[in-house]
Amino acid sequence: MGHSLKKSGLRQTRYGSGSFSSTYKFALLISLSRLAIEKGQDSCEGLALEYTDIAEKFIELYWKQAVPYTFNDEGQLILNQNNDKQAEIVNQIIKLRKIYSSLELLRRDSEEWLTLLKEVECTVKKMPVRYLQNINGQNFEFLYPLDQCGKQLILLPQVMYCLRQFSEIIEELCQKRWIDYIRKNSTNAPILNQLPNLEQFMFEPSRNQLNAVASVLVELQECKCFYCNKKMRKGSYAVDHFIPWSLYPSDTGHNFVLADSSCNSKKSNLLASDEFLQKWQERNEEQDLVIVDRISVLGFLTDKERSHKVAEWAYTHAKENNYQVWQG
Repeated sequence: MGHSLKKSGLRQTRYGSGSFSSTYKFALLISLSRLAIEKGQDSCEGLALEYTDIAEKFIELYWKQAVPYTFNDEGQLILNQNNDKQAEIVNQIIKLRKIYSSLELLRRDSEEWLTLLKEVECTVKKMPVRYLQNINGQNFEFLYPLDQCGKQLILLPQVMYCLRQFSEIIEELCQKRWIDYIRKNSTNAPILNQLPNLEQFMFEPSRNQLNAVASVLVELQECKCFYCNKKMRKGSYAVDHFIPWSLYPSDTGHNFVLADSSCNSKKSNLLASDEFLQKWQERNEEQDLVIVDRISVLGFLTDKERSHKVAEWAYTHAKENNYQVWQG
């Protein structure tokens, strides 16, 4: 199954960008990979995914991209995600961003949030779920059976395991091809052709968001480094993704810790040792309500169980593949 996943699905991503009508297929593959980590386990069983969860992932991915990309200090452009008119999901989010300054504020308006989820669910079912496995006009059901995609999307046996094992490759390829698609899109190309890489704008948290997170963590950690426990001076610390961004490029509030510049630099994109994992889990248990209350309003998902599930996957994955671990 791993061979067929790479041969069929990722080959389509590689050669299909010219025939894709929107970026939805990239978003769907990324969403399935992340949900396999958050909801699944390392087994060869199938996995039933709720469309609500898939829709939430789509909203998280497109929320950041539904604001104008600023270039040359003057021009602005909302990236077109479709070969023709703007992708419908992006249009829906653009309207809501005028009302809600953060994704978490939108989530707190339960009526509006549920309405958006339902609308995105319908679009996901109608478009990328139906066409993701279509190659040259023919469906190859190597990820999920289309005739069973009514109320849930059912990943075929072994697919969950493969998505978890190859998640880093899937993320890297999908993001790269997504960026290429945006850059070459006929409505974006005249402006973006000569501009720097779009990766930071499209997929990474903004510096302002991380600065706001730092202000919360300074109080939470009494301005001490999470790793060495030494007092830090203002400006000498950085927000660290405890589970490195390179392993799981999606932000959750419980994943942030504050580290001094030295520890942050040395840890880099490595996992910290088991003693720090235990300390991080205990911090999240003790400070859960504070994290939910203060970091969620900054626009980050704050789901402790989801964060710990990702950590469980990351550490298991690291041990199986003999990844280097930072000892502190």
